[in-house]
Amino acid sequence: MVICCNWGIPGKTEIHEIADILIENETKLHQFEIRKDPEVISRLLSPDFIEVGKSGRTFDFKAIVRSMQQEENTGWEIHSQNYECIPLSDTVIMLLYKSARRGQLGEYKGFCKRSSIWVRSKGQWQMKFHQGTPCQEFKLEDNISCKQPAFKL
Repeated sequence: MVICCNWGIPGKTEIHEIADILIENETKLHQFEIRKDPEVISRLLSPDFIEVGKSGRTFDFKAIVRSMQQEENTGWEIHSQNYECIPLSDTVIMLLYKSARRGQLGEYKGFCKRSSIWVRSKGQWQMKFHQGTPCQEFKLEDNISCKQPAFKL
């Protein structure tokens, strides 16, 4: 499910198109192979990117790239759903959604509410800010990250 809050910035059709692009970009960052590719990461994240992790720690662009390079493939996948696209201006969009990690045995952990701020510069959207906040377990719906139906618990 994707909700687009439209305050006239930009037009209704355009905001849905932008939402599709931003969700596609966001979910690319959920994929282990993409996270290992510094060239793609540099296109998706702004050089002045900041993340406030679910631990409460703050990371800059260099720290995130370094962290991604050190990740090992543990078999966990990101489940994401309930995207909300909120225009803050004609070049700044906030994306809200829920996520959880799915293990190889189908177990879900790490339930979070997430927010990202995407900025369009020179015709390209880049994430400038991201925050994950732990939350209570929620009902799983279709997984946008993998475009797969939710696994029932």
